[in-house]
Parts: sequence; structure tokens; C-alpha cells
Amino acid sequence: MKFKFEQLGPLYEAEIELADLTIICGENNTGKTYVTNSLYALLYAWQQLLAWDLSEEDMTKLVNEGFINIDLQKEIVENWDAILQKTMTRLADNLHDFLATPPERFKDTRFSLTAPITTDWVKRSVDDGLNSIKGKRLVSIKKQPEQTVVEIAIVIESGDELPPVHSLAGFIRQQLIEIVLGKTFPDVFITTAERTGSAIFRGELNFSKNKLVNVLTEMDNDKKSVVNFATLIKLMKRSYALSVEHNVEFISIQIPNLEQRGTSEVIKLNPELSKAFKEIAGGTYKATKEGAIYFTPKGTTLKLGLGEASSAVRSLMVLWFWVQYEAKPGDMLMIDEPELNLHPANQRRLVKFLAALVNAGIKIFLTTHSDYIIREFNTLIMLSSDKPHLSAVREKFKGYTDRDFLKAENVAVYTTTTASFEIEGKKKKSLTLQKWNVEEHRGIQIKSFDDEINAMNKIQDAILYGV
Repeated sequence: MKFKFEQLGPLYEAEIELADLTIICGENNTGKTYVTNSLYALLYAWQQLLAWDLSEEDMTKLVNEGFINIDLQKEIVENWDAILQKTMTRLADNLHDFLATPPERFKDTRFSLTAPITTDWVKRSVDDGLNSIKGKRLVSIKKQPEQTVVEIAIVIESGDELPPVHSLAGFIRQQLIEIVLGKTFPDVFITTAERTGSAIFRGELNFSKNKLVNVLTEMDNDKKSVVNFATLIKLMKRSYALSVEHNVEFISIQIPNLEQRGTSEVIKLNPELSKAFKEIAGGTYKATKEGAIYFTPKGTTLKLGLGEASSAVRSLMVLWFWVQYEAKPGDMLMIDEPELNLHPANQRRLVKFLAALVNAGIKIFLTTHSDYIIREFNTLIMLSSDKPHLSAVREKFKGYTDRDFLKAENVAVYTTTTASFEIEGKKKKSLTLQKWNVEEHRGIQIKSFDDEINAMNKIQDAILYGV
């Protein structure tokens, strides 16, 4: 999948091709968070944004005659380029809402996407539909294997009622989109740079609930007041980026109910990941049905509230609950600054954990300022080489296993930099993203980190030796 954008915040133009592990580095205020939040909005809301709908003609025929055929190859696949172009226009038009900024902030932003549709969907059979509350099938949706036509039929019995036509059309649209594109766009989860504060202030940051409570309290105080829906909609408008709100909702609403689902598919297939994460966090997390979250340090019976636990414990918490209870192969995990609050030793442990997630089938996208993060990824890439001497290296430096190693071809690294562009007829310097080489025998070549380290070394040499 290739994600291209123009005039996105300080970035004039750039393109990212997503890999199993995608990393963005760069100085502060160079647009990394804009890129992350834009990509998250696309992957989270792609069904909502997708520029394809059932035609009114098809819905009228379904309601009147009770049966229609939809050829998804002709409807979606053969029109995919045009659909994508309109979809990315919708993303640009709605970006200010997803990122909670003034509308004019992204008025010149443009996106494009290359996302090939595999033919796997054609091979699958489908037997699904819409059921009533009592479990009776109201609408059937069927597709035979090796066929591109989907048969949709109303099978309602007397006494049952169909939902309104617009709701029915929305349900069918979602099912058909999922059939064709379910493997094209991964399910996405994000841990934002605000996660530490979100963990400790999750109650106060339950945005939607707090806004609604404030409005209802005002109405209760003024018995003569009436609901002004325009005002209500304005108050309920997003005040933080979609990614931040989703982190808060995950912590305050979803976590207390996660344990009822049992362990995630990834943990069932890779139980050693739980043990590895406990080593990083230094203990275990527990959530109650009432919404309280506790941390028990290793070797103790203490139950620390998040306000008592270290900032590292709070920083890692969201990742723990997602991996332990929700992660499945094929998902994408996005992490903004994984190094937050972590000692260098723990940054290295976390890198090994993330590499193990990649090898367990999770795609990872992260931004980082940490040289320790990059250098440990380098180690894992270079240790995957088949050079004869590496078996001795692995033996000498304990703690690495096959699940930690990364192939260079599965890693893509970008850094923010300046380049010349033709802007309004003139050559101008502007920010972009540059792809860096990732080599099996040398790892990731990030010059910006090395430049700063060399500069610091020169200063210290001058202090120590009078050079």
C-alpha cells in the first residue's frame, strides 16, 4: 500500500510505502504526527469514506421484487482507481475533523493511495445476512466460491419487519465492501504520544460523556430551557484528534470489558509474548469491571493504581491490553514515540517485542526520536543475516531468539528532510520524507542521528582533551 500526500502541514509532498515494519524519524515539528494521524484516520474510517454505494435502482428493485444480483467485479474492482481517487478526496475534505483543527488548515491538502485488491475474495464463499433481534434471517447475502456475483434476497416472514431502506442499504453496502476489500485495509490500533496522560486522567478525558453531562446539567439548572440541537452538535464536535479520543475510549470504556473475551489470537498463537511484555513492564496489569486498572510489580502482591505506578507503566499499559486481548494476525499497530518514559534498556527490550509482533503477523507503523530504538532494530536486522560468524555472535550475546530477527526487505524507514520543489513557478526548499536504505549487513542508515552523536562527541573531546 502506497500513501501519497501533498501540502500536509509542513510537508510539501511525500510518499510512504507501508511494509511489515514502517518507521518515520525526524526532528520535532516536521509533520510526523500529521502523517500518522492522517494514515490512522484513513485506515480506521475507510468504509465510511469509501466512494461507493448501492444504486437507488438496485435498492428499489430489492424492496419491490425481493431479490437482486450485484457483480462486485464490475461494481468495485473494475472501477477501483476512480473509487480510490474520490475516497482520498473525501479524506482530505474531512481531515480537519479527524485531526480536530480549523477547516482552513488542510484546504490545500491532497491525498492519493495505491492499494491493490487481491483476488482471494473471489475464491471465498459467503453465506451471511441480516437477522432480527430474535435471530430470524431477514435478508440473505450469498456468494458462491470462484464467483464475483453476490445474491441478495429478502426472506422476511410474516410478523417481522425490515429496517428503514436507508439503514438496510447501509448494512448491505458494508457487507459487500467487506467481501471485496476486507483484506485490503487492515484493522488498525494506535497508541498516541498522549497515552501516559490518557491513562491517568481517563475519567476526566471521557470527552463525549463529559460534554453531554455539562449540557444536561445546564438544562436541569434552567427548567425553562429547551434543547438547541445546533448548539449541542457544536459542543459535541471533536476537540482532540481522532487517535487521541480513541485511546481515551479504549482505556476508559473498553479495557474493563476486555478480559471477558479471553486472550487474543496473537497471544494464543504466541504465548511467549505475554512473558516478554511482563519483563518490559516489570509486572502485570489488571482491570476491574468497575473501570479501575491496577499494576502489580513483579515479585510483590501490591496493587498499584495508575497514579501510583511509574510513567513507564502508564506508557506501556495501552499496548499491553491491546496485544493481550485484541491483536490478531493482519492487524496494524501504530505507535507514536514508543520510547516515551522508557530507560534505554527497556527501549531495546520493547524493540525485540515489536519485532516478535511483526513475526507474529502484526504490521507496525511507528515514529521515533530514539537512537536506541533504531540501533536495536539495526541489530535485529543484521542478526538475521546468514553470515557464518553470526552464530557465534548470537551465542555470545544471549537474549536473542529467532522470533526477534527482522529481514531487511520487510522494513521501510523514512526521515523528514528538505528538498527542492517547483512551487508557483519557482524553485523552493520544503519539507518532505526521504526513504533510507535498509541493508541486511548494515541495518538502517539514519544519518541525522549519527550527525548529532558525532557533534556531541566532538564537544566532549574538546572538553576532555582541549582539542
